[in-house]
Amino acid sequence: MDNFSAGNSGQVINKTNFDNYLYADILETIDLGIVILSIKRQEVLFKNKSYSEIFHNDKDVLEYKGLLDLLLSHHGKNQPSEVFGKHFTLKYKNRLLGYTAYMVSDNYIWIIIRDITERSRLETIAETVNSMENISYIFSGIRHELGNPINSIKMTLSVLKKNLGEYSPTAVEKFVDRAMTEITRVEFLLQALKSFSIFENPDIQNIKLVDFIIRFISLVGNDLHQSGITINKVIDHDVERVNADSRLLHQIMLNLITNATDALENKDNPEIIIRAKTKDGLVAITVEDNGCGMSEEVQANLFKPFYTTKARGTGLGLMITLKMVTLLKGSMEIKSVKDTGTKVTVVIPEGKTDD
Repeated sequence: MDNFSAGNSGQVINKTNFDNYLYADILETIDLGIVILSIKRQEVLFKNKSYSEIFHNDKDVLEYKGLLDLLLSHHGKNQPSEVFGKHFTLKYKNRLLGYTAYMVSDNYIWIIIRDITERSRLETIAETVNSMENISYIFSGIRHELGNPINSIKMTLSVLKKNLGEYSPTAVEKFVDRAMTEITRVEFLLQALKSFSIFENPDIQNIKLVDFIIRFISLVGNDLHQSGITINKVIDHDVERVNADSRLLHQIMLNLITNATDALENKDNPEIIIRAKTKDGLVAITVEDNGCGMSEEVQANLFKPFYTTKARGTGLGLMITLKMVTLLKGSMEIKSVKDTGTKVTVVIPEGKTDD
């Protein structure tokens, strides 16, 4: 017997080429859409019931060419590693579909697809609620942080106004200086808030990371040296390029180096090490210091707006840095041990290597 039927769909599969597909009936019952293509024959060899239902038995999509045009239009134009095993989403007739294609040998393609419309809707609602909570928290913090210096300015000027005729020029100058100090504090906070909106449209380029790090160290090295801090780099030999906006990456690194410098104050043999290594199409850049480190309690509050342990900090630095990393489609991880040091790792996409 050379053929067998794939369950309720009635799709005929050639048994000679598909001896391993003994569980076609099981594939019919699961809620994932599954379709198998033959590249050599340019035909659909198998599609289960769920797959047909997802597309409402639309013949244009269920046939080989229509299916390729809809789901795998990038096949043949991109590297296989950029097409197969990757998760994609597709808007189809007011619904959102998620799918992944797999290459089986050189001739067969499996595509697994699911209707994720409802899941995406719930995730959007959750993200919106979370965003509103964060915005509320941020505005509450802004009100508090601006309120303190403004109240101080108001009180200082009020006292000065009532006693202007009695105070000596020296006393008046002290009151004015106090008000100016508080105004400077407000300006500093507003400048930090402005950083939230910079680089909203990053210019992603293929950057040679080793050259970037060398230039960056040359820019910050002198200031660190004057503070008695040693800075070194440890870059794996296979690290070549990253996909990033050089301005964003520079600001990210500068923020991390600034934090590390603060943590190294009054430490013996202060040192900062910049490390870089690659893994699975990503590049991990780590800024490591042997400074004061952080307790678990401090680490738990790191990304809360306006939370800071610095006397003159705004509590926005790490939030801004994380936003910049996100704009680069990356992630950030912080590991710290009290009185030992801190490691901050930024992971961003690897760039294309030279031919």
